[in-house]
Order: sequence, then structure tokens, then C-alpha cells
Amino acid sequence: MNPSPLQTQPSSTYADAAARIARFVADEDDALIHPASHTKFWTHGEKTARAVLYLQGYTDSTEQFRALGDLLHQRGYNVFAPRLLYHGYRDRMTREHGKLTAPELIQWANDAVNTAHGLGEKLTVVGLSLGGVMATWLAQNRADVERVLIVAPAYGTKAIPPRATRTAARVVQRLPNMFIWWDPRVRAATGIEYAYPRFATHTLAQLFLLGSEMLNAARQRPPAAGAVWMITNANDFAVSNALCAEFVAAWRKHNANQIFTYQFPRELGLPHDLLDPIDATVKPELVYPRLIEMVQ
Repeated sequence: MNPSPLQTQPSSTYADAAARIARFVADEDDALIHPASHTKFWTHGEKTARAVLYLQGYTDSTEQFRALGDLLHQRGYNVFAPRLLYHGYRDRMTREHGKLTAPELIQWANDAVNTAHGLGEKLTVVGLSLGGVMATWLAQNRADVERVLIVAPAYGTKAIPPRATRTAARVVQRLPNMFIWWDPRVRAATGIEYAYPRFATHTLAQLFLLGSEMLNAARQRPPAAGAVWMITNANDFAVSNALCAEFVAAWRKHNANQIFTYQFPRELGLPHDLLDPIDATVKPELVYPRLIEMVQ
């Protein structure tokens, strides 16, 4: 099931963008989708000076961005958070998300940008984890995006050395698609009713291979976007900060002066998903103000 209609051209007006978002929402079956996980749209009813597009994380929900989206809207932005393909289902044990492919993710990200263009004179893209990988793709390829915040991108896992990531991903793709608990201690009893408790090995392999392709592209040319922030978390247990550093180094070799970095210190004890305050270890009072500064 792919609920995202293909938008081949950027929206030029607020009315066009709002109509496209209405189609995203209309395609979401209330019987299928958890109430917290629908596509989200915070609007001022007209085009604003800047709009913000949020790309969510894998097995998570647009709900992870709700609190920060509220704050950005209060500061005068139109904000759009499209639901990721095969995500947000009431059935948390669904295997649908194991079907995700890199071409689908690229289409989803492009559709989202093309929709969001009519919401603001300038556009900032924020992506976390899987969304960070897709934000990277947009940063590399879309000159019509003024600013990109890449947050804890899932280019690879901390458990696999950067040089072995591509090979490991290719091997995983040849094996059966397995669904593995994010936390085997609690399994499905995670306490988060709108997120999936398992990940699919083929989907992670797709992400890692796409990340590898983009790193090669970064070595060939600078990003197309106006400004790019690489935002990492020193306490991140899940993704490879070393691969994030390789992207920054590759871009800076082109004398790209639009590359900025920030790392949340280890002593903050932040989790990989450092946005969703449903996790008691998230510190919105410290994380949100810093990200809001970068959005502007």
C-alpha cells in the first residue's frame, strides 16, 4: 500500500500545497492508521516566510515531531509532516514496513518537498534517522531547498565498522527478510502505542546501501541545498556517527561553505530518537531550542 500520491512538480501557491496535503490525509484510512500517526499539518492559512518539512524515522510516527511542530508553528512557520509509507498502522506487528525500497523512499521525499514548496517563501527540511537519510538525499540533489537539518541519520549502525557497512548490507539483502525486536527485553511491550517494536533487516539494508551511494555522490560534488546541518548525538547507541563525519569531510573537500555541524553532548544521555518526549530521557528544554535556532 502506497498512500502517497506522486507530485511531479513543486507547488507554487499555498492553495495548491494545502490541496495536496488534503489528498495525503484523505488517502489515510482511519480504520488502518493510528490516530496519532496521520500526516500532520500545522498551518497559518497562508504562505509564510519559511515553512518546515519533517521526515520521520523508521518504525516510528509523525507523532514523534508533534511537540516540536507545535513550537515551530507558534513561531510563525507552516509545518508539514507526511506519514511515511507503510507506517502508522494500528497493527504494530505489521510486516508491511519490510517492503520499503530506496526508490519508494526517494519518491516519498521528493513528493513531500514538492508539496511543501507552496507553504513558505523558503523551505527547511528536518529529518531524523531514516528521515535523516532522506534529508541527505534532498540536500545533495534539491537546490530548491534553502536549509536541511540532518538529525542522527541512519547511514549505518554503530555495531558495524563504516568500511564494512555496504558489504554487510548486501549480504543482509540476500538473506530472508527478518523482523527483529528493537528491545528484546520488552519485545512488543514498549509502551509506545504508535511505533512499531520491530525492524525489518531488508529495510535497514536498503537505507545503508542508499547511504553508501550518497556518500559516493558527496565525494563527487557538494550538496545542492543552500545550507546543511549535520546534527549528531554523542550518546547515540544506534547509528554510526563516524559515517556522519565522513559525509561532512566529503562535502568540505569541495570547499562547501554551507556545511555546519552540531553534536549533542554525551552527558545529556539522549536516546537515538531525541525528539519524542514520550521517552523520559528526551530533554525537550535542551534539544528543541537548539534545533529551532538551526531551522531559521
